[in-house]
Amino acid sequence: MNPGISSPASKRGVRFLLQTLIAGCSLLLAAVAHAGPFVLAYTDGQVEASYSNLQAFHRNLSAVGLGSVYGLTVTGQLHQEGMNPTSANIIRFAQSKSLPLYPTVSDYNQGIADFDPAISHSIVNDKTLSAGSIKQLVTLAKEGGFAGINLDFEQVEPRNAKAFSAYVKALGNALHASGKKLIISVPPKSSDREPEYLQGYDYKALGAAVDYFQVMTYDQVGPGWSSGGFHDEVWPGPGSGADWQQALLGYAVSRVAPSKVLAGLPAYGQDYSIGNRVHWSAYQEVITEHRAVIHRDAASATPYATWGPVRTFADGVEWTPERAQPVLWYDDAASIQSKTALVAKLGLGGTSVWAMGYENAEFWTALQAGLKAGGELLPAGRE
Repeated sequence: MNPGISSPASKRGVRFLLQTLIAGCSLLLAAVAHAGPFVLAYTDGQVEASYSNLQAFHRNLSAVGLGSVYGLTVTGQLHQEGMNPTSANIIRFAQSKSLPLYPTVSDYNQGIADFDPAISHSIVNDKTLSAGSIKQLVTLAKEGGFAGINLDFEQVEPRNAKAFSAYVKALGNALHASGKKLIISVPPKSSDREPEYLQGYDYKALGAAVDYFQVMTYDQVGPGWSSGGFHDEVWPGPGSGADWQQALLGYAVSRVAPSKVLAGLPAYGQDYSIGNRVHWSAYQEVITEHRAVIHRDAASATPYATWGPVRTFADGVEWTPERAQPVLWYDDAASIQSKTALVAKLGLGGTSVWAMGYENAEFWTALQAGLKAGGELLPAGRE
C-alpha cells in the first residue's frame, strides 16, 4: 500500500482514535473540575451531634477526620480511650458512604487533660518506640479500613524538631508502602523562627513527607491569650481573623507545596462573659439572650457582639470571673466566606473544619460559597 494514500478503513481508524482521545480528555477535565478543593471535616467523637451532622452534611466533604478517639502514650502504645457509640457510628456511616476516613492520633494525655510534650519526646527519640508506634499506626489504617492516618502531635518541643521530622518521614513511607496516606496537623507559625515555642515543627521537612498539611488556623485570640503580631496582642478578639490566616498560610505555602496545605476553620467562637467556647449553632441564642449589638472588625473580617462596655487585656493575662467581658467573638456567613476564599487566593489544596456537631446548615452554605467565589470575597483593600 502506498503510505501517502489513506484507505477508507484507515480514515475510520483515525476518526475513532481522535474521538477516543477527545472523550478521554473530557472525562479527565470533568474529573478535575469535580474534584475541587479538598474539604476535610473533623468529627468530635465526644459530641453526639457530630454523628447527626455528619449524616446531614456529608455531601459537603471530601474526607472525614475522626477526632477525639485515638492517641499514643509516652511508651508508644496506641490507645482508643475516646471510642464510644458515637465514634463507632461515625466510622460505620463514613465507610458506608465511601468517605475517606482518617483517624486522628494525638499526643493528648487524659491524665493531665492536655497535650503532653513528653509523649512526642519519648517516641521520636527512641528507635524501638518509634518503630513500634509506626507499625501500630499502619496496622490501624489497614485493619480499620481507613484511608490513612492524621497525626496530631500538638506539643513537639523545639529540641525535637529533627527527630520529629524523621519520625514523620518514616511514618509516611510506611503508610505509602501500604497504599495509605498521611495527614499532619500542625500549629500555625509566622516564620522559621517565630514563635519560638513552635520550632519543633519544621514545615519544609514535614510537608515533604505527608499528603496533606493541615494548619490549625484557629484559637488566634481567646480568654487569656492573643497571638503575636495581630489585634494589638490583646484579648478579647477574633478566634481566626482573615488577616491572621492569610499571613500564617502565606508562610506555610512558602515552605510546603500549596496543593498539600489545608487551612483550618473553627465552628466555634468565644464568649468572654463566661471565658469559654460557644458553638456556631448557639451564637444566635447568646446574641438574643443579651440583646447584643453586632459589630464587624474590618482587619479580621470577623463579627463580634457586645452587651456593654468591653475592656481589653494583654496576652498572657489570665481570664477570671472578675475580668469577664460582655462580648462574643464569632463567625457568620460573610466571615466564613471571606476566610474560605483564601483557598483559591493562595492556591491551597483545600480547607478543614473543627468540628462537626458544632455547626449547622448555614455554615456549610457559607463555606461552599467561599470556595466558589475565591479571592472575590477577601476584605476590601487586602490581597
